[in-house]
Amino acid sequence: MTTTPRTLTLALLLAALLGISGCAYRYYLGMHGPSIGSSPRIHDASVREDAQCLECHGPAGSGDAPQTTHPHFKGCLKCHSDRQ
Repeated sequence: MTTTPRTLTLALLLAALLGISGCAYRYYLGMHGPSIGSSPRIHDASVREDAQCLECHGPAGSGDAPQTTHPHFKGCLKCHSDRQ
């Protein structure tokens, strides 16, 4: 199977589009991190600020919590809270 320049260009443009969109495409494909609602016992109603999320999930956070892939992002609850 030979690859035409047009096919290669289309594949590169698609890869660039997915790369530019950041986490958005991962969210829509179901690959983004889980919502805090999936662990209600751990994430009680007292979690109301992004700083609280990063205390556990940041680079220097708890050893039990999975680390975030974007530790400098300040919008954790905007994407991961289904209690809003």
